[in-house]
This record gives sequence, structure tokens and C-alpha cells, in this order.
Amino acid sequence: MGSGRVLDTETNKKFRLTFNVIRSFNAEGGHSETNGLTADGQLIQVGSHWHHVSMSFSRFNLGFHYQLNSRTKLALVVPYSIKDQSAEIEWKTSKPSLTDQEAAIRNGYIHHRDETYRGFEDLNLTINYYWNEFTPIKTDSLTLSAGLFLPTGKIEPDPYKLGDAGKEHLHLQFGTGTLTPSFQIIYTFPVNDSLSLQSRFSFRRPLYENKYDFLSPPDISFYFGMASKLSNNLRLHGSWMVFRQGFGYWDGSRDENTGMQMHALQLGTNTKWGQNFPVNISVILPIHQRMLIDTGDTFEHGIMLSSSISHVF
Repeated sequence: MGSGRVLDTETNKKFRLTFNVIRSFNAEGGHSETNGLTADGQLIQVGSHWHHVSMSFSRFNLGFHYQLNSRTKLALVVPYSIKDQSAEIEWKTSKPSLTDQEAAIRNGYIHHRDETYRGFEDLNLTINYYWNEFTPIKTDSLTLSAGLFLPTGKIEPDPYKLGDAGKEHLHLQFGTGTLTPSFQIIYTFPVNDSLSLQSRFSFRRPLYENKYDFLSPPDISFYFGMASKLSNNLRLHGSWMVFRQGFGYWDGSRDENTGMQMHALQLGTNTKWGQNFPVNISVILPIHQRMLIDTGDTFEHGIMLSSSISHVF
């Protein structure tokens, strides 16, 4: 959350460089399966089993910000992700045959593998407008942001068609493959010199299918929290977050790997490293998660850590 954010308008400097790292641990997902794969690549029926998939990822966000005037800022964020995936097969039947086990392992490999995936995600270009004294209260502020995600991240073809054909595929996407608009609004209300309240609403929605006939899911998030100023160099902040991801569609058919809602608690601190490097460290604790449909197999997130540093020049 942006509590404790220092606007560049408080200095005479125009540029801000930011670097943010997000680390997610032990996201869990999977689905039931009855298919196996023969040595010559033919799908067959085997005993019921479960594809259990675990994921940890690191995302590195490098941001370039330019203050056009006292109210308007441009920003470009370049994200790079590392995703560590591990998978295993869990049998629901007590004594599967050796043939079924081997076929299930081969079939499981084309779906999910013990691999690490790396790549740039979609670049994010935004324009931000800052409006202070938004209401008669005179001390509050509103920030409006309009953005566009550029299709720079790697995308994958339809994994369901490839899986039905017994071919190796990947469910992970590093981008949408489309120009994707986004919108954000932030409202800040200082209660007194040491305490402020803040709410934030964000929305992103792809408008058309990419070259593989995939329409990426929309997402929406809402934060409400507070920040307490303990000293000139230290602030504590906490917020309640609600995140909802809608459904994606492969050529009109719903993607079972999309559609979830999460409630989480975010706690953190803002401080300074030296005189010119603000630092933000926070932890995101998922409280409640659910799939939007019972058959969904989207990942359930584990604890996430976020840290960032910035420099104005």
C-alpha cells in the first residue's frame, strides 16, 4: 500500500527511480485426473489421481517516474519474474498398477514439471494526476491513474488443446498478449499530523483475445488502511486487501485456471536508507481465499513479502 508515499512535488527534482521485489512462497494448486499417457503418446484411462502443483515466485519491478508538473506524473514499470514450479502425483486409489503409475507420470509431465521459468512480463505505462484539497476538509488528496499494459511478456498457446493431444504445454503466462488498459484511484485523508487513512481501488481488463485466441482474466483490487508516523524517518502502515480475478477464456471456453478471490492483511513500514533512499518493507498475509467455481484449480497464495527502494534526482 502507498501509505507514507512522499510526492516528488515536495522537492524540485523531476525524476524518481524505484526498485521493488515481491516474493511469494508456497502457492498451492492442482486438479484431479484420470488420464494417462502411453510410451507412444496415446492418452488412456487410468486410476483416479491428483496433480499437485506448488509454486514460488519472485517479481522484480523497475520503475521510471517523471514529474511533468505539480499535479501530473508519468511512470513506466518494467517487471521481470522468476517462477519455481514443482509437481507430483497423488493417488486416490490405494494400489495403482505399475502400468497406471508410469502412464500417469508421463501424462503429468506434459501438464506440470519441476522447472523454473524466467521472463519479462508486460510493461506498464501510466499517467497519474494528483489533486490535493479534494474536499472542503482541505487536507485530503486524490490520485487518479490511467495505465496501459504493453504486450511484452511471453504468452503460451491453448494448454487444453495441447493436453488433449498428449503434447507438452504450459499453463503459466508472462503476459496477456494484448494492449490492456488499467485504472486506479487513491484517496488519502490525514486524521492528524501522525495518522492518516487511505483507500485504493484498482481495475484492469483486457478487451480482446490475443493471437492464441485467449482473453486474459480481468482483475480488481481494493485496499483500506492507515499509516502512523512515529518519527520523521519511520512510519508503520497496515491495510485490508480484497483481490478478485475474473475468468479467462480460450476461444470462448472458460479457463479452469482462472477465477479466484482473496482477502489479505498487509503490514509494513516506511523508513529511509541515508537521506535520499526511502525504503518500504511489507508482508502480505492471505486470510481467506476461494475459487469462483468449485471445479477451478487456480493457485491459492501463500505469504508474500514486498520490499522497495526509491531515489529522487
